[in-house]
Amino acid sequence: MINFKNRNLTTWLCALMCLGVNLLAGCGSQSAALNQSDIVHTETAQTQSVQAEAKNKTNVEQPNVIIIVADQMRRASLSLWQQPEFKNALLGTSDYVFTPNLDKLAQQGAVFNQAIANYPLCSPFRGMLLSGRFPNNNGVTNNTRIDRPNVGLRLDITTLTEVLAQKGYNTALVGKGHWNNNLPLMNNKNEYVGTTEAPGGHFLQGTKYDSYIPPGPARQGIEYWYQSIGHNHKSPLVYTNDTYLSKGKRDGQPFYPRVYSAVDQANVIIDYIDNSRAQRDNSKPFSLIWTMDPPHSPYKQMSDTDEGIYNKYYKDVAIETLLNRPNVDIARAEKFARYHFSMVTLVDREIGRVIEKLKAQGLDKNTLIVFTADHGEMMGSHRLMTKNFAYEESIGIPLIVTLDNRIKPHINDLLIGVPDFMPTILGLLNLDDAIPSDLDGVDYSDLLIATDNQPAKPLSSLYYGQSSQLGVRTDQYLYVLDKAGKIMNLFDIKQDPYQLTPLTPEQIPVADLLFLQQQLGYWLDKIKHEWAIEKRFPHHVIYPSQI
Repeated sequence: MINFKNRNLTTWLCALMCLGVNLLAGCGSQSAALNQSDIVHTETAQTQSVQAEAKNKTNVEQPNVIIIVADQMRRASLSLWQQPEFKNALLGTSDYVFTPNLDKLAQQGAVFNQAIANYPLCSPFRGMLLSGRFPNNNGVTNNTRIDRPNVGLRLDITTLTEVLAQKGYNTALVGKGHWNNNLPLMNNKNEYVGTTEAPGGHFLQGTKYDSYIPPGPARQGIEYWYQSIGHNHKSPLVYTNDTYLSKGKRDGQPFYPRVYSAVDQANVIIDYIDNSRAQRDNSKPFSLIWTMDPPHSPYKQMSDTDEGIYNKYYKDVAIETLLNRPNVDIARAEKFARYHFSMVTLVDREIGRVIEKLKAQGLDKNTLIVFTADHGEMMGSHRLMTKNFAYEESIGIPLIVTLDNRIKPHINDLLIGVPDFMPTILGLLNLDDAIPSDLDGVDYSDLLIATDNQPAKPLSSLYYGQSSQLGVRTDQYLYVLDKAGKIMNLFDIKQDPYQLTPLTPEQIPVADLLFLQQQLGYWLDKIKHEWAIEKRFPHHVIYPSQI
């Protein structure tokens, strides 16, 4: 999408051309291929007045913000999709789950039905969330791991939490970090020593992926630190600078709360909101990122979840009811489904506890709440488990955004991607002036606050997947190339929401194929990806310079 604040004369001409093309082809139609690179992501001239009106936001006390990230929870795993007002908004079938607290939250703000985990993997999501940039521009090009020392969030870019700290916010992390380079800077007791020389030289034991993030630039301006490591749901390994909770252990020394991770983290957050021990400066607004580990695998035994929830909601439910998608291999997922979906309800319960504390403290009316997930979960669809696949179950994530009366309750079909989260959150906090100018993401805050006469929305979102796969997700299609430039996925997701029938380019209108190729070229050029720099695979990608 073109930013009106930076629009030049050439872009205005392109916008006018686009308006003419759309009028000829029919409003919102993708049937006509576009002829200018700037046309493919534009807005009509009338949008200016809408955005100007939206910028006249009420002067209120600076809002707090809580960003809640579930791990490995797909878009369909919200029971709100079963309610009449939401029932027809979801592409495909709603999971048989119970999320009463998130359903209630959804009634208070924007519910997105096409939010995309552009790179559906743990570390890349966190890199994009914090930086507003795609992986090639933020350094988190894969999951951080002991054999990937160069994979980690760049220290020379300004992140969301750094902006919030600069703007006078208390900043806190509770839960998973998983964005920093994984280096052998621990001793053999999982204590951080900061050197590869003895007694250092050890990687953190118990996981080859995540690592302790020490104080300093790698914490990205976050002051209050409570980092959980790995996916031992029942008893996570934690590092914190709150010595009261760690019983005197310093930051960098591990401790085990011996409490289920999501419950433990909710307890910490409730304590932080209470602020009874001066964990934060009460004269300043607070920002908190809560990145929990469920419903991420393992989900194979009762200790991975809450037995009461499991027995009440899922124990006696027919497996065909739980695994209700026509693309699912029931035998592949049967032994995991009840545990996974009960973990979704557990996540919902703990979020409910935090929201109740906000209300009890009178903070709910001035706290921006963002609930999402880092990626989805296949759960047997296409005979696959977990994530990082170019299918809707993997890339489709929940997204609910509330801010008291400033965001009217509505369903939003914006093709929002993770790099858009940072600028949009800052826009909703009235911090537009602090949004870095070189982000890949777009500030959509005006669109959320001005729900009438909304500006035109982006026509696609970039898919940036494993093994150098790249593609676009539009309202109608998913189009993905592999690292050799071959089409690996082409689906009409409107007609085939479960992606059961792969298409060949010859099976879709020529104009639609050109549209997909132009959209992919637009994105790769926009983020300065090496494919665009080298003009790779011109038979399947149309770059702006080729138009």
